[in-house]
Amino acid sequence: MKKILCPTDFSKTAAKALDYAIYIASKTGAHLSLLHVVHLPIVDTSETALVASELLGEQIRDAGERLNAMVRQIEEVHSANRGNNFTCDYILKEALLIDLSKHLTEKEGYELIVMGTTGGGNALEELLIGSNTEAVVEEVKVPLLAVPGIAAPPEFTKIVYATDYTPEDVKALHYVVNFANLFGACVDLVHVSKESTEALKERAKEFWNEVSGIFPETTMCIREVVSKRADEGLKTYYEQENGSILAVLRRNKGFFADLFSQRLADRLTYKAEMPLLVLHEQK
Repeated sequence: MKKILCPTDFSKTAAKALDYAIYIASKTGAHLSLLHVVHLPIVDTSETALVASELLGEQIRDAGERLNAMVRQIEEVHSANRGNNFTCDYILKEALLIDLSKHLTEKEGYELIVMGTTGGGNALEELLIGSNTEAVVEEVKVPLLAVPGIAAPPEFTKIVYATDYTPEDVKALHYVVNFANLFGACVDLVHVSKESTEALKERAKEFWNEVSGIFPETTMCIREVVSKRADEGLKTYYEQENGSILAVLRRNKGFFADLFSQRLADRLTYKAEMPLLVLHEQK
């Protein structure tokens, strides 16, 4: 991993996401960029345009000072930009978050976005951060780690991956396993079904035989959870097994489209109570 992008609006939730971004960068030696965007509101008269322009200038100056202070603190506390440790800077633009994030990931080589999301926070942060995170997940096709403000301090020891035993899962697991190996973490493959059947057990066995052969050096296990709702079953397993990150593949269709679908990833992202790594289905 070479470049990480961490959008911030200077909220407490964004600060928790930054903790995770720093943790990943410090463990991998990646370059970390803090990102803050401002944009001029739509105005209809020259007089209000002047006022809006002055306000925008103030916002840019204030944000620049805050971002510069954040980078200095990261340098002092985590030894960024010193020797062989990770590097850190900030990006401040008048732009829309989605547009700039797409440009940076597609043209500038940023491979992971680490972004705050709500997990029982206040209504304002839920509006500003929750909706922005969902929008970035929808439009930007690189892995995104959504970190709720109530998440525990970062320490990656177990990645829980939600699977429905498809070839798309095998492709996604290449990223998940590589990510886990960066931190010496194990990977739990978890399938949630409304009831356990012999057919599902056979599919699980076949899937396990395939992935264990592909990733023989990784500590992995496979588990079946019976639950009426996929998100609830995953959350229960994650909590009981002391997971560090829940990883899901966001896709529009699949064998269990009602469980492991685009809607599941969106629902978990918006109501996150645990760090959620959202991957995109490869074409």
